[in-house]
Amino acid sequence: MAKNKNPVPSPVTHDLVVIGEPLLRLAPPPHEQLRRASSLRLTLAGAQMNIAADLARLGWKTALLTKLPDNALGLWALDALKSYGVDVSMIRLEPGSRMGLTFVEHSAAPRPALSVFDRRASAASAIGEEDFDLESILRGARLAYTDGIFSGLSPSSARTATLFLRTARRLGRTTCFDLNYRQHLWTPARARRVWSGLLRDVDILVTNRGVSDEVFRFRGSDEEIMRAYADQFGCLVVCLTFRESIGLRNGAWRSKVLSQGIVTESGRKEFEIVDRYGTGDAWFAGFLHAWDSNGDPAFALRFGNALCALAHTMEGDVANAAVADVLAALDDAPDLRIKR
Repeated sequence: MAKNKNPVPSPVTHDLVVIGEPLLRLAPPPHEQLRRASSLRLTLAGAQMNIAADLARLGWKTALLTKLPDNALGLWALDALKSYGVDVSMIRLEPGSRMGLTFVEHSAAPRPALSVFDRRASAASAIGEEDFDLESILRGARLAYTDGIFSGLSPSSARTATLFLRTARRLGRTTCFDLNYRQHLWTPARARRVWSGLLRDVDILVTNRGVSDEVFRFRGSDEEIMRAYADQFGCLVVCLTFRESIGLRNGAWRSKVLSQGIVTESGRKEFEIVDRYGTGDAWFAGFLHAWDSNGDPAFALRFGNALCALAHTMEGDVANAAVADVLAALDDAPDLRIKR
């Protein structure tokens, strides 16, 4: 899948290495307002962490590169990552630093959902090019992943994301990137400047029509948008996802992929919504798992859609599902009888 066809040296220690920022997610009980909350539930969140955790739950050997504060919260995050099966041995603990926070509110119509971020000057936003021996780490990996959020945290994270992907590409690893855009981090013009260089080292890209228009001004048909990424940046596999919300309690997902010049489209997967955060990450994790297993684009889209649907039914950012769970959810009319 990678453009550089150099063989992967043995031994391979990780299927996937991810670099990014875990966040502490705090949420009041369902339907309560943040502004009136008297208690908050703590879980671990963050798009890059979600990918590492989701794929670890599917049986992959994954590792996360990041910085955490050297205090009780950092240790709590390490324990949470370990519980998902993510290798935390390369994570750096930094005295006197802090974790980024995200506060989420699960609402009821007509009150929209709410997410508030407090991540400025977090430990992970200070990650620099010299903090990890990327050459050595990525030699032992098959795939490398980061995204638009990590590259938008700070100038140093943008440089590190660029070096991470460039090193992985040079070593012949398959590079994966989710074109997440967060308005609270930067402007479309800044994102475009950083991503225009970074995407040239991306093999597998996932994006959507909204960010394609807002950041790159890519418009036209779905196929024209996907081909724009392939033609302008050389991405080998370009995925386009579509989220449909039916109020706050029901939704649907569909997806397309451009690979080897051919566009493949999935069907529409419906689901009930318990928690929508992290569900796009679940889609990409599911797609990568199936794509890496057999390279069948139609099956990879269906598998990604199924894991995304399951993730919507679970509280928290991580899709805590095994392969058998996803396979059972591939059916458009799954067996919903109590499992005894």
